[in-house]
Amino acid sequence: MKLNFIVNTLVALTVAEAKLIMLIRHGEKIDDNHTDLSPQGQARAECLVEAFGQNGVYTSPQKIFAQSPTEQRQSTRPRDTVAPLAESLNLQVDLQYTSGKYKKLAKYLKTAPEEVILVAWGNDRIPNIANELGIANAPNWKGKIFDDVWILTDGKTPYVQNPNANVTPSRSLKGSLGLDMVIVKENVEQCMSKRLESLQNAQNESQLNSSGEMIKTSGFMTLASLLIALLYLFY
Repeated sequence: MKLNFIVNTLVALTVAEAKLIMLIRHGEKIDDNHTDLSPQGQARAECLVEAFGQNGVYTSPQKIFAQSPTEQRQSTRPRDTVAPLAESLNLQVDLQYTSGKYKKLAKYLKTAPEEVILVAWGNDRIPNIANELGIANAPNWKGKIFDDVWILTDGKTPYVQNPNANVTPSRSLKGSLGLDMVIVKENVEQCMSKRLESLQNAQNESQLNSSGEMIKTSGFMTLASLLIALLYLFY
């Protein structure tokens, strides 16, 4: 019993540096035959700046990890989801870990020098990462959920940086390695709606311009045909 207590205490101390770890899922996909984001997923990626950027709701990360593509899992969605945020924070997305290397990722997170870290991953392995960080009863991440944020914190580093933000955790879980977990929402739906509306308007305008060019071309061809017919009649 005493040995177990000492071991658990030492393990708990290993997460002292990484005080705030935020786990998110990649954005929406078109279907299983595509490896990139859908328009909705791209809108979410761009709107994450409002969630985690310098003037965002949640504390901005000092380091960002994303699941790396492999021959078996070629999806670039985790990387694409955090790319706009990383650019806004002048960070490079770290792609050194693949989906199956979540234990190595968790090992780094336990002793990371960075105080705040964001991780974008596939939903099937996010519970495994949480388990490795001491959240034994982490729930499964449901397939239709894209806007959850799993925040593992020691309670000392605030995870909300906007004092006017209304953030209410939907669930709280106790951990065994010095980090507890709360589940919150990204709350970027309004931003996504605006971006998708702008995209749709741009597409509609492009289609109108294309239609106008087709009409102009068709009119020119008709006029040319009439001129040729007149020339044939008179000459």
